[in-house]
Amino acid sequence: MGNSSMRRSRTRAIRARMEATGEPYSVAARRVAAVQTSPAGEVSPAATSPSGITMDTAALRDALLDWAFDQARGDTTNIVKVMPFAEERQLDLDAAFTLVEVCRDAGLARSESTYGTPSIRLTSAGLIYVQQRRQRRDDPALRAGAARTLLLRWMYGQHLAGVRMPLVSRFAAGSEAHFEGSAFTEQEIGHAADYLGKRQLIRGQGAFGAIGPIRADITPDGMDCVTDWNADVPAYLRRHETANSTVTYNGPVFQAGVDGAQLAWNNQTVNQTHNRVEQVAHGYEELAKAMAEVLRLVPAMNLSPEAQEDVDTASNEILAEIVRDEPRPGPIRRSLTILRTWLTPIAAASAAGVGTAVSDGAQEAARHAIELILPF
Repeated sequence: MGNSSMRRSRTRAIRARMEATGEPYSVAARRVAAVQTSPAGEVSPAATSPSGITMDTAALRDALLDWAFDQARGDTTNIVKVMPFAEERQLDLDAAFTLVEVCRDAGLARSESTYGTPSIRLTSAGLIYVQQRRQRRDDPALRAGAARTLLLRWMYGQHLAGVRMPLVSRFAAGSEAHFEGSAFTEQEIGHAADYLGKRQLIRGQGAFGAIGPIRADITPDGMDCVTDWNADVPAYLRRHETANSTVTYNGPVFQAGVDGAQLAWNNQTVNQTHNRVEQVAHGYEELAKAMAEVLRLVPAMNLSPEAQEDVDTASNEILAEIVRDEPRPGPIRRSLTILRTWLTPIAAASAAGVGTAVSDGAQEAARHAIELILPF
């Protein structure tokens, strides 16, 4: 009789709370349970405070499913109470119920909760999800790729924070230094830093016996990889790859200084076998023509080796962008700025940084090149 009386009392309390607050039954029930299970009737923090989930909800969900998989021994018939998991992570009762709902809404677990006791039972989809996640977590190649991407992002964050030459090892202490719930090892971080350094995405100082740089800064190329390529290191490094093939495109073709590429535009037909024949994106035809003329003028400018390298790199970046399906204005603008930086002093007959003298021919070529790229 005592239990029956308690259930009726709890039901009345839930209904009263629903009427007073407008909360749905599930929320009102957990609030009432939190109040009634607190010592001396004190209100539990879960009844008045936020859920307590301050971490990434998806990460907490995955961690709970992984933990529940072990608790249930991979059996979909076993019910797992969630509070032990929540308490390990200093989450309150309301947060535990929230995680139950998140798992349930994703179809990865069923809610088996009772008053004051959040519980789940893994579904078959949940079992598969955990198993596949563990397979990815244990794959060395996937871990290596993730370590490079996440370390590069971290280095970019350090740059924005004004941290000069941070210790690479500090990455391990960050919340991002994990892959599928498993922390990267010191060796994995070292290999990632070594790879990024060799690819000139970061630049740093090493030490005898250490893998990769001990301290490092992100390079301009590394920043471009993060901001323009979403830190997708493989895609960024493949951006200038060429392939020998026979391709048919519409339009006249010009030969430019971008690794022997040929670019085509407009409505005539071209059949050629070459390193690369690519179609200029619609709307960028005039820029393509301008760049072709700029590249033709460059030899007459008598550039210093440093200027020549920067001009070549900037030109190649522009040509690589305008043959993409969707060229990105950001990299194009930056490359055009670099070109203007080197060409303007020559056009103004100033030799600062570009040589000891500027001939009339070089000055005229630079002026013409600036006029060509000025509209873009």
